Amino acid sequence: MEVHYLVTGEEELKNYQKFFQKHQLKLENFQAFLRKHYALEESPQILLLSNLVGATFIIRDITIPAYTNDMRMVMTPEKDVWKTIYLAQLDDYPNDDTIAIKEYYNRLSENHLLQIIGHELTHWSELFEDDFDDYDSFIWFEEGMVEYLSRKYFLTEMEFQAEKECNRTLVSLFQAKYGWHSLNDFGKETYDGNYASIFYEYWRSFLTVDQLISNLGSEKEVFSVYHQWLETNHSKPLLDWLIENGFLEKEF
Repeated sequence: MEVHYLVTGEEELKNYQKFFQKHQLKLENFQAFLRKHYALEESPQILLLSNLVGATFIIRDITIPAYTNDMRMVMTPEKDVWKTIYLAQLDDYPNDDTIAIKEYYNRLSENHLLQIIGHELTHWSELFEDDFDDYDSFIWFEEGMVEYLSRKYFLTEMEFQAEKECNRTLVSLFQAKYGWHSLNDFGKETYDGNYASIFYEYWRSFLTVDQLISNLGSEKEVFSVYHQWLETNHSKPLLDWLIENGFLEKEF
């Protein structure tokens, strides 16, 4: 995987190069982990470390500066950028309800930057199926699972649990203010809203996958059940099928 840089100056280039050199072995080890356990057969040809303007305006008009396609991965490796993005989720909520979350996001480590790259890499696993016409109805599963696997790998156990608790609180705040809708609708408006509405879908997907893993005992058991559903005629969305068959009590 080649590494390219989209930056606006020499200092930014040095910082991005330093970040990659510091963590190159960890990222290579993660790819080896995915190859061994989660059917990673190919990796992106290019990892493009880009500043925020490059990632969200020059390359692609998108809100979140981390994404992948069939040849390259783009990510902004700056903690301050991600802190600002995550904290922007809280703009519509009373300050008293978000003090702990703000403290958490202000303590983000570089493990969280690696986790974001890991999230995008895990999308390349061959265990995910995306060739069906109704893919949008179960994209929540892929997003939740790649978030879970990358968090488990790169975050410490304390960071993982803190992230989960933070996600639970954010989901509760969002639902109290805006109401609830099914994860079956993930993807229809997910990328058109503000940061709170975008991340709301991801955090719920992660929490639902986390519950599935707790119920079934392991990530591999969850993948096994997912592949059982893939072999059905899809008359029921994955989420409804999981609940109907007793694998999941309810979605978050």
